[in-house]
Amino acid sequence: MRTQDLLLTLILIFLFTCCNSYDPADGEYMNSIIEYREAKNLDFRTTEHSPLKPEMKSDFAGLKYFAPDPAWRFSGPIVRPDSAIIDTILGTKAKDKRPAERYGIFKFSKNGQDMSLLVYKMLRSESGYEDYLFLGFTDKTSGRESYIAGRYIDLVENSDNHYVIDFNKAYNPYCAYNEKFSCAIPPLQNSLPVAVTAGEKSYK
Repeated sequence: MRTQDLLLTLILIFLFTCCNSYDPADGEYMNSIIEYREAKNLDFRTTEHSPLKPEMKSDFAGLKYFAPDPAWRFSGPIVRPDSAIIDTILGTKAKDKRPAERYGIFKFSKNGQDMSLLVYKMLRSESGYEDYLFLGFTDKTSGRESYIAGRYIDLVENSDNHYVIDFNKAYNPYCAYNEKFSCAIPPLQNSLPVAVTAGEKSYK
């Protein structure tokens, strides 16, 4: 049995024995997360656009993650501001400044604690990014179990204004693997007061 299959089996056993509200759909969801992670490992190991340096690929054993947990998945609208607010997102390298619009606020609750995340729309000139929304955050795991500069979650603007914020898909920016990259720094407003034990861990 592969390590990933064993991990999934143990997770499902835990949910079945410990959680009265276990939904079989959760098993399908977690299996999709594991498949997503396997595909990303393959991409990092084999493709030209991988952020890994050539010498890093030879002994690349895969990215590190927290165990999949559906409780870290939230859905709802992004509350838009009354008028456009233009801001600047700083990069990890000096003089890297990126114009962005404050797109809105996503509100959610975890274990009875209300939290919110500021979502940006990057004002980029390249085609293909017109609907891309930037959501970067830090939390109590940053600099410990997860990357110190924070993690990202991909979002695409949609007309229904319904979004799924899935922390199981939170990932490290490219600068976590290679110093040649400059990465957008999450805003201070997105420093969550909890440990987000979901998504990608530190690479090193």
